[in-house]
Amino acid sequence: MGTVLLRNFTVNSRKVFVQNSQQCHTGAASTSEILQGSWFSPHQHLHHDQNQGPFLSSTIPLNETPPKKAKVVICGGGMVGTSVLYHLAELGWGKDAVMLEQGRIGGPSTWRGSGFLGGVKLMRSEMNIIRTTKRLARQLAEAGYDTGWKQCGSLHLARTRDRLTHFRKMKAIAEARGTECYILRPEEVEKKCNILSTSDLVGAFWVPKDGVCDPHKFGYSLLKLAREKGGQVVENCPVSRIIVHDSRAVAVETNKGIIECDYVVNAGGLWARKIGQMTEPYVRVPVHPAEHYFLYTYPLDGVDPMMPAIRDPDGNFYIREFNGGFLAGGFEKWAKPTFEEDNFPGYDAVEKREQSEDWDHFYTMLREMLHRIPVMKDAVLGRLINSSCGFSPDNRWILGQAPELTNYFVAAGLKSGGSNAAGGIGSVLAKWIVNGMPPMDAHDLDILRFLPAHNNRRFLLDRVQEVPGIHYSIAYPFPDFQTGRCLRMSPIFPKLKSAGAVFGQVMGYERPSYFEPGGTLQEDYDVENYDVDGKPSAPFKMASTEMWTKPHWFNVVGEEYIACRERVAILDYSSFAKFDIWSKGNEVVQALQYLCSNDVDIPVGGIIHTGMQNSLGGYENDCSLARIAPNHYMMISPSIQQTRCGTWLKRNLPSDGSVVMSDITSMYTAICLMGPLARRVLSELTDVDLSTKAFPFFSFKEIDVGLANGIRAMNLTHTGELGWVLYIPNEYALHVYNNLVSVGKKYDLRHAGYYAMRSLRIEKFYAFWGQDLDSTTTPLECGRGFRVKLNKDIDFIGREALMRQREEGVKRLYVQLQLEDHNPEVDPWAWGGEPIYRDGVFVGITTTTGYGYTLNNQVCLGFIRNYDENGKMTYVTPDYVMSGHYEVDIAGVRYSASVSLRSPSLPTKFPEPQEDRYRATQI
Repeated sequence: MGTVLLRNFTVNSRKVFVQNSQQCHTGAASTSEILQGSWFSPHQHLHHDQNQGPFLSSTIPLNETPPKKAKVVICGGGMVGTSVLYHLAELGWGKDAVMLEQGRIGGPSTWRGSGFLGGVKLMRSEMNIIRTTKRLARQLAEAGYDTGWKQCGSLHLARTRDRLTHFRKMKAIAEARGTECYILRPEEVEKKCNILSTSDLVGAFWVPKDGVCDPHKFGYSLLKLAREKGGQVVENCPVSRIIVHDSRAVAVETNKGIIECDYVVNAGGLWARKIGQMTEPYVRVPVHPAEHYFLYTYPLDGVDPMMPAIRDPDGNFYIREFNGGFLAGGFEKWAKPTFEEDNFPGYDAVEKREQSEDWDHFYTMLREMLHRIPVMKDAVLGRLINSSCGFSPDNRWILGQAPELTNYFVAAGLKSGGSNAAGGIGSVLAKWIVNGMPPMDAHDLDILRFLPAHNNRRFLLDRVQEVPGIHYSIAYPFPDFQTGRCLRMSPIFPKLKSAGAVFGQVMGYERPSYFEPGGTLQEDYDVENYDVDGKPSAPFKMASTEMWTKPHWFNVVGEEYIACRERVAILDYSSFAKFDIWSKGNEVVQALQYLCSNDVDIPVGGIIHTGMQNSLGGYENDCSLARIAPNHYMMISPSIQQTRCGTWLKRNLPSDGSVVMSDITSMYTAICLMGPLARRVLSELTDVDLSTKAFPFFSFKEIDVGLANGIRAMNLTHTGELGWVLYIPNEYALHVYNNLVSVGKKYDLRHAGYYAMRSLRIEKFYAFWGQDLDSTTTPLECGRGFRVKLNKDIDFIGREALMRQREEGVKRLYVQLQLEDHNPEVDPWAWGGEPIYRDGVFVGITTTTGYGYTLNNQVCLGFIRNYDENGKMTYVTPDYVMSGHYEVDIAGVRYSASVSLRSPSLPTKFPEPQEDRYRATQI
């Protein structure tokens, strides 16, 4: 019998051939047995099922049948489901929770993973979750439970300067938040791990207190503890239906009976989307599986058990020591989807999750592994496993309360990182269920960030090919995808392409980021602007900013910015979320007074900017409300809030149907005409008096433009500049656009995109939800207290919390910072997420940043906190903010900055009237 050595690999037509075989120790498996995987098991500490592998049911007694009733039913017995059960048990709900697994508990296909614990994430919610998981594994190990925890450190390798800059940004934020970490030179990398080849490295990122675990041991310990506290677990128990009544899941139907319940948790892994389809209406869980490879080797002499957990993102792979050998895997640039025909295996064939080995596809990652760790060529192959793992459309985890049902929670899209994220996600969901609200803001991971369109199977199949490769990509500014594009387009999309638009995608919408020179302003109906044979006449261009320094689009965006401030520009605002809310009588006014912290009982034709707060005073929605009629409002919200806003309204409007809400986002094309000459352009196309007296700022009128009617015109721009946003019924959109462009030519009208709009609003100190504001931010913290009407006759959600905060004080304040010693020509730019220091002490993070073309400087927005000697947040005052010396850390270099709590007064050729001037902030 012979075993295969990973040695002397040669390449022929992208195929890897094993050249050497040799006799192994007595009783070793044959080559065919090893390659089939029937002999080798990396988890030999568990009892072994002859046919299916190791399972926990042979060592932990489980329930034979599910209970008739439970508070929480968890669908899925993988790492996440087990973590949810454990944390519910810790919170005292153990006896009231049951976890169902369609196959066997603890099988290799459900509890397999790299076991990496730690790493650094730029996104705070992700960082909190992986920290929680790492802390849990370490604490359980210290308490005597076997989790396989080893504090071996994590080593992230950089082959390029851009990658090293990315690591420097990670180090800056991680260090500010208390994580010990270092940037290493290549020679220092070799000292940390002497089996690495470092000749092509420019450096590395070292996190010494990171570690690894054994996913099976970790899961075993969590399940054992959950069972000890009453948690119920049933295996071989597939879910067939989730029964819904009055927008709530009331029972779960299985092959072993029906369980009445108060909450359902969908932790089904790559089956999560299928489980979502077991309700009526469907719960949309946008996850699709793709191949992911795990390579195990036999023990090898010289492999240090405390070898660091290594990530080589430029080589698209990771590797660690495991049982004396190596465990390696990777995220290839373009992945292969699995189950393309939607033919997922059932509970009686869960092992079919594993796909056939594809050495051709694995070759590129294997080549990089052998290059980085030459000694790996001498390792004896254990098994190459090709397993299906579920990926979300944006490569981020999915968790939270589903929009379709009020008591249905989701935890999915963990890729292959269940061991690194499961502990934290289980903690978040358990606290969310028990306490009725999430323990932290996680809007960037919340399932509410998706639309129904994101759950389209063909879209997911297209997107999942690209998503795994994003995992190890450099986090350049404004990242986007190449797949799943041209999904949502406004009617003027072909015109914008012809004008040179370079598009970014938000909520599926193609939105111009900027316009390349050479585009044409076409105001006629030339057929060449349209698709004739299925192909666009003008090329579709996708925005990309693959640099950390001054971007290549800087000058063209500057010209667009100048047009917005000094002449006139046209922008596509169609992606903004739009809702109509109405009633027969005064019910809509009373309902919105309850939902909004500002006073919405304004005259017909008025517009009010308001927040919708949660019970803690944080922003659940940040919107503008136009009063169309006494009993009719139009709401405008940020693009990314379309699902979130609609869900919040649906759950908080009167349940008797007296107030009706309709999502009209796709019914209107929104064109913003911005700039001091906007009035002149629009005046030539409408009979409505556009004077300041007749049509003041922050007011609404329904007008005609050209030959089109029924256009909702709002005198605001969302950036502080002069202008109008025209909400045009889609059938009139091209007509209105063509007329605006035709008239605008004599005023030197220019197209402008999102990047110019972003610079305008940052320079004017405007906060945007999802970038600056979230569900934990209150109006008093961001200078919007003047928009909160605490003396309204009708109580509103969050009023009590805001009154208390007004009396006690705030613990953070929103500021604008201007860099003072930063050279934008050569220095790395601030792109958001940079630490802010006051008198040398870390006090906050930049939220959004941009270049102020009028201020001629980099501008950063963010929140300032005040930490006492024990590291606890205490109250912040304007005097405290203004008295300090500030620095912003950009990739490890601190730049001095001036601070302001107010919107700056910008010089302009067309001063706007100060009376009734819209204020972004007021402290």
